[in-house]
Amino acid sequence: MRESWEDCAYTALIVFCFLIRGEEILLIRRANEPYKGETTIPGGRKKRGESLRAACAREMLEETGLILGEMSFAGVLHAWRDGDPMEYVSHYYVCHDFKGELCPSDEGELLWARLDESLELPGIHPFYQRILPYIRCGEVFDLSVTL
Repeated sequence: MRESWEDCAYTALIVFCFLIRGEEILLIRRANEPYKGETTIPGGRKKRGESLRAACAREMLEETGLILGEMSFAGVLHAWRDGDPMEYVSHYYVCHDFKGELCPSDEGELLWARLDESLELPGIHPFYQRILPYIRCGEVFDLSVTL
């Protein structure tokens, strides 16, 4: 008996990127849901037919105005909420190789922060706090959380 895809059509793919220059990281104070008012790294939804890396490059260009060069895979975070029909699988990348000028977008306010101070910023998102130690030591992560 062939299994139905209906039980599998519930996952949203999201991409995020840690844009790092020296000891600083680019953050965004989100103006829209999800995470409105919180500070985190830029990111967004993958579109149908896009590769994950292409989605990440597009989202960074749209949200920051920066053009990404080489990026490395950092890890995956699987999140779900009881009662929510959707689950979210976020793919994270790290990029030190980017160019262009920061351009504001409707997504939120962009700010550079020192890596060692970023964990203590007001409104910093808990996922950022949980993932940054992996990024700093270069360890690939695979996390699951219930919201």
